[in-house]
Amino acid sequence: MPRLAEDKFEIPIGHETIILRPTLRAATRLERRFEGFSHILRGIAEQNITIMAAVIIEASVSRSDLLDLLERDERFPLGEKTANLVEPLISVVLALTGADECDVKNEPDEIEQEHISFADHHARLFRLATGWLGWTPETTWNATPAEIMEAYQGRLDMLKAIFGSSEESKKAKGVDSDEVAAFFSKLAARAA
Repeated sequence: MPRLAEDKFEIPIGHETIILRPTLRAATRLERRFEGFSHILRGIAEQNITIMAAVIIEASVSRSDLLDLLERDERFPLGEKTANLVEPLISVVLALTGADECDVKNEPDEIEQEHISFADHHARLFRLATGWLGWTPETTWNATPAEIMEAYQGRLDMLKAIFGSSEESKKAKGVDSDEVAAFFSKLAARAA
């Protein structure tokens, strides 16, 4: 189950609390800029100020003096506080990837998944939100990957409720066929 209620991350930095939201726009821009989330995660783990500042700037909900300073000089000395930023920034990046979208109950070997790049995954989420869900591009860019996937699942559930699913129709046809076969078997037994 996606963590929809926890879509904002509050990170205290000095005298400010920065609120970060893992939007599709931030995910797409960061993934493109750093050529993948593995580089971003590694940079955060190594306390790379440039990467940490980029994540904060891209995912920030509102402007602040600290963000203005980070944009002007990414070498801004966060000092010893960078160690305190590692864990929350990694959580933000994992949310940007959509890692909390799937409820993994099986062992990884048992899960059949299509392997696609994050760039393709984010493009697919954009298509789902703007196409299937009918969201505007602006709404889509400001949604989190988890919100898009949950809304899409809700749309699928609605369509199944209205039109039924192929599994239900196969099952219904199978039941009808069995009942018809049983009926004719009884008729044949009586006639004999």
